[in-house]
Amino acid sequence: MPGPLTANVEDPSTAAAARILVIEDNSSDVFLLNRALTEQNFGFELVHMPSGDAALAFIRRQGAYANAAVPNLILLDLNLSKYTGEDILRAIRGAKCLDGVPVCVWSSSRSGRDEAFLKELGVLKFITKPAGLDQFMAIGQTIRDLLGRPKTR
Repeated sequence: MPGPLTANVEDPSTAAAARILVIEDNSSDVFLLNRALTEQNFGFELVHMPSGDAALAFIRRQGAYANAAVPNLILLDLNLSKYTGEDILRAIRGAKCLDGVPVCVWSSSRSGRDEAFLKELGVLKFITKPAGLDQFMAIGQTIRDLLGRPKTR
């Protein structure tokens, strides 16, 4: 099972890095997310789960994830290949170890039905994946703001 994609901590002497779990099967989106977060100049660790299987193992604390650190925020792709985002979200909501961890859903589709349904399941924010790079970079600020993290520079 893969471990963290990357750790990008600007200044470890300041507050602890924000741990962000991203459950996403598109590696290009994860690359752009990492870049968008890096542009925000705050300490973070991005932990990437590339599939629903890996995410469920993490959520259930199985195998290599038995002692995994709890994230400060979970970013969940709504459209995974084997499992739906709803399947993963229900598992997250059923996991005592993840009680209180905010979950944001992101997707390339924007359905009012999806948004309403996901809010019922306790999703903090629905983020539409943008088509352009500039709009994608704005996601970094959205996540920084949700975490309540100031810029370090």
